[in-house]
Order: sequence, then C-alpha cells, then structure tokens
Amino acid sequence: MKCPRTGSPLRPLKVGGITVDVSKACGGVFFDNFELEKFDESTELRGEVLAEHLEQFSVPLLVQNERINCPKCVTTVMRRYYYSPENQIEIDECVTCNGIWLDAGELEHLRRLFPTQAKRQQVGRDFVEAKFNSPEYRDYQREQQESTDRINHVTDVLWSVLGVRRRR
Repeated sequence: MKCPRTGSPLRPLKVGGITVDVSKACGGVFFDNFELEKFDESTELRGEVLAEHLEQFSVPLLVQNERINCPKCVTTVMRRYYYSPENQIEIDECVTCNGIWLDAGELEHLRRLFPTQAKRQQVGRDFVEAKFNSPEYRDYQREQQESTDRINHVTDVLWSVLGVRRRR
C-alpha cells in the first residue's frame, strides 16, 4: 500500500498485537476497519506507543484538507468528516473497506480530546441536546408545524369541494 498523501510505501507496524500501516514520509497512519477503537483512548497503552512512534517522522507541508484515495482500495476516494461534533479533528474514512486514515498528530489529538469512549459519547449527547434546545431548532419545528397545518387546510378545502368529509 502507498501513502495517500505522499505516494511513498506504507510500512506495516505491529503494536500490541495489531498491525497498522504507517507512512514514514508524513507520519500518517492507516487503520483497518475497527482498529482505531483499539488505539483512541488515552488509557490504551498501544495507542500511546503508536502516537510516540509517529512523532519521530518529520511532517512535510501537505494540503491535508484535500480528498485522498484509500491506500487499500486505491480507486475509492475517502470521505472526510469530523471525528466529533466539536469539529476539531477531520479524519478520512474509506466508504468501501471502512479503513481510517489519520494524518500526522491526529491520533494524539483525538486521544487528548476523548480520553475514554464514555467521554466521546457524552460529547455527542451534549451536542444533540444543545441542538434540540436551540432557538434554530424551535424555529424549524414551528415552520414544520405551520407547513403541516397549511397542507391540512388545503386538503380539507379540496375534500369539501369534492363533497367528501375527510376522516382524521
């Protein structure tokens, strides 16, 4: 496999019994499906070891917001999305194999932001609660109700024109 940022060969690295693919050219790392969750918590020793290992590589100036192809499924463009609702870390995920590419420093960053799975889930719940309680969401709900009321009114008018009583 080749690094999606530099085109250099990725090197397999076994950490805590799990093999990940590392780019010595840019300090990025590729995780196969479900591997990231074995490295992302601050209490996981293998994550600490990997993050320290990745720090040794110099990071060239790269445009990290460009879409990249999956190193495993070379014809698949990876989707970019924020790892959390806080929009602090953008990661790349393959839509074919569900592999994850993290650029240099992103593993350590997400380990600091979300030391545990419970913390990450709490951040998500807090985000959803804040959105549902926001004035924008209340306005949206009001607009949806007004739209439903208008549709029901027009439907009632049409049924009355046809001389049919509408059941509700």
